[in-house]
Amino acid sequence: MTTSTTTDFSGLAFVKGLAVALVLAIVFIPLWAVDIPPMMDYPNHLARQYILERLPTSDYLQTYYVATWTASPYLAMDAIVQVLATFMPIATAGKVFLTLMFLLLALAPLALNWALFGRASLIALLGLLFIHNNTVTLGFVNYLFAVGFALCLLALWIRARDGPPWIRLSVFPLLATLLFLSHLFGLVIYGIAAAAYELGCHIDEVSARKPHAPFHLDASQWLTLLSLVLQCVIPLCIFLLFGPSTEGLSENMYGGIERKLVLLFGAFVNLIPAYSWTLDSRLRFVLPIAILILLARRKLEFSRAMLLPVAGLLGLYFAMPQVLFGQERGDHRLFVALALMITGALRMKPGAWSPVTYAAAVTAIAALVVTRIVTVTIEWRQADVDYAEYVRAFDTLTDRSKMYWAIGLPDKQRIVGLRPVFYLPSLAVMKKDLYVPYLFSSSEFTMSYTQAGAALQNLSVGQVLPNHLSPKWDAIVSNYDYFFLVDAQQLDTPIPKQLVQVFQGRTISVYKR
Repeated sequence: MTTSTTTDFSGLAFVKGLAVALVLAIVFIPLWAVDIPPMMDYPNHLARQYILERLPTSDYLQTYYVATWTASPYLAMDAIVQVLATFMPIATAGKVFLTLMFLLLALAPLALNWALFGRASLIALLGLLFIHNNTVTLGFVNYLFAVGFALCLLALWIRARDGPPWIRLSVFPLLATLLFLSHLFGLVIYGIAAAAYELGCHIDEVSARKPHAPFHLDASQWLTLLSLVLQCVIPLCIFLLFGPSTEGLSENMYGGIERKLVLLFGAFVNLIPAYSWTLDSRLRFVLPIAILILLARRKLEFSRAMLLPVAGLLGLYFAMPQVLFGQERGDHRLFVALALMITGALRMKPGAWSPVTYAAAVTAIAALVVTRIVTVTIEWRQADVDYAEYVRAFDTLTDRSKMYWAIGLPDKQRIVGLRPVFYLPSLAVMKKDLYVPYLFSSSEFTMSYTQAGAALQNLSVGQVLPNHLSPKWDAIVSNYDYFFLVDAQQLDTPIPKQLVQVFQGRTISVYKR
């Protein structure tokens, strides 16, 4: 399949400058306007980074935690943050990593546009509306980094496929291995999309020659096939040696085809969470309809070269279990990749737009993106106000102590909103050298609990106590120094009398043994 070099930026420098400004704004403004980004899993990941950085010099932390670096396919944040932590604070290094993550996601549609059409189309900026999605709110940072990496790598593959063979045979296997080490699903997305793209190219070439000979490959096609195989070989070997445990491999649940269809038709709810109900609830409805109308009227065109890659990701969505290798929401996560890929495959058809309608489109897209940046920033700033209570509570803790924490909830779903608090207590380790339970620690991560640390964690029923459950006070009171409770009024049993309250906030109570 050939790519077009026709531009629909109309040579307007200010439009290109606008594109750069919007990308930078969506990446930097909400993130750097707050102290703690409201992303559910992120505090847990950041706490792990702090412990890894402090572990070599802290005898106390070594009692409960141990570094377990392996060639796991989930290393994006750990590898980048630990390098950055050598010359900046962990909290800053975490934000730099998130900046790279958002930048890759924001550039992905533009990079695909550039690869497919020779220039980035204005319509690709619509992908910026999907950057702050539910997967971001859940804090799946390694996966999101890998999605942006995968789509940018796909764009580079498309652009470089007709270049020198040595690049395909040496550079791309290395980049694919780095992608795999960022997150397993990133390589799966890239591999399916790249293979589907090449299959489409082969089908076009077969249909254009006589005789068709569908199974005949010329020298260039053999090199392309070899490169695709090489890009899978090293990651496959690493996966077989260091991949999920046997127990993790068995923790799968499909969820049913009916559920898949319902989720697919509601994909825009995941892509555009309601930071502003008035705007976002309407945008979910209007945006896809407007794109379909513009395609029908041939104002927009979709790259034929991307039909099979999109179909491949849709096939992956329907095939992927809801729980895969013990990780939930595996199929939900694909909406981000699909949306950015589809947006990157669109362009405003040259000659179909008058100067007036083009200027109106520029204004409308810029206004939508800017409005969304503002609404996200306002919501994130408000979350930061709520989270300040946690930081104040952390100051009441003593260094080199053991902190139990739990959240009392009448309804477990309350923890998954635009201001998630699920793992916020984990950030206590950023203030003091503490033992805290429930950190991400397994063969998939770079840190594990020692035998002493695991024994302490096993005393509890878990960090979320819905429906008026209570901690196993008899087991934990004598083994922890501090008890960090969120919404303690939801617990079914009273606080033991031997605990003394040292902090009371709006939602947080801290007790000391």
